Amino acid sequence: METTTCWKWSARVLTASGLALIPWIFVLAWAAGACPVAWIGLDTMEAMGLVGTGLLLARCDPRRVAVAPATAVLLTVDAWFDVLTAGPGVLVALLMAACLELPLAALCTAVAWKALRALPVAPGSH
Repeated sequence: METTTCWKWSARVLTASGLALIPWIFVLAWAAGACPVAWIGLDTMEAMGLVGTGLLLARCDPRRVAVAPATAVLLTVDAWFDVLTAGPGVLVALLMAACLELPLAALCTAVAWKALRALPVAPGSH
């Protein structure tokens, strides 16, 4: 496994976004409504996925091919459920989805796609 780093803007954005979720998780734990464990769990998995994807990308680690798409799915599901359960705060949920969650999901998808295309093809696997 290669241990050199190739910190690019995308690795920094993903890692910083995951770290930025940590205080939000504590706010949710303190102020969440009916299903705090579900939302806290989802956001915790997103934070771990974002930090993991960012660090794997920074190390040029091919294992990002597995972590990045899983994180993209979590972010997309979170955006979907935020909008569906927002009630009167639907505009805020839509803005968060459009400006944060879905762009991060797209970035994770791009990271996964690029990593997948960079994997060596096994002989005879055509």
